[in-house]
Amino acid sequence: MPMGFNEALLLVEACLCAAFVFVAWKLDKDRLHVLIVLFLILIAMTGGKIVTYFGHDTNTGNLFYASICLATYFLIERWGRREGIRSVGIGVVAVIFFTLFLQITVAFEGVAATATFTDALDTLFATAPRLALASLVAYAASQSFNVFFYAYLKRRMAGRYLWLRATLANAGTQAIDSMLFFSIAFGGLVVSADIADIILTGYAIKV
Repeated sequence: MPMGFNEALLLVEACLCAAFVFVAWKLDKDRLHVLIVLFLILIAMTGGKIVTYFGHDTNTGNLFYASICLATYFLIERWGRREGIRSVGIGVVAVIFFTLFLQITVAFEGVAATATFTDALDTLFATAPRLALASLVAYAASQSFNVFFYAYLKRRMAGRYLWLRATLANAGTQAIDSMLFFSIAFGGLVVSADIADIILTGYAIKV
């Protein structure tokens, strides 16, 4: 199929995400941790939007999660498994913090002058807790697997075959994330056949 507007934007987003991760890796591990948190917040905020790529539907958060995995591999390669584990803890706390204070902020009663903005916030973040739960569960489970499996492959391969280690760990990690996130985020809202298409398309993009 020819590349349309969404596909072109997907390519641009992929290049930007990879560039940000690479620059953060060149700086230090703290920048990578910050980037992981930012990507998780983006998933929690925008992951409920369904779009079409090459005739198949999926959500808009796939590349953000793929970038989290890439950042995690950089952390483990340079600073070891401990930093990979630490990144999971930081990510979980960040999502909980973001969701808690977002819901408190949305719950405040606004004045008439900002009624339009208040209504927009209520509409935009009505599903935020569900998306946050989906991203939290999927992230904690898949990234825990990712860190330990990648570290295991690194030991078994004596630090060699980086591309193979990353590919194998990524394939397993994205399968866990896709199944958990999409099932929790869209279960009951989207028919099963469509969810299957969303999961497979998202998985292909992330891998």
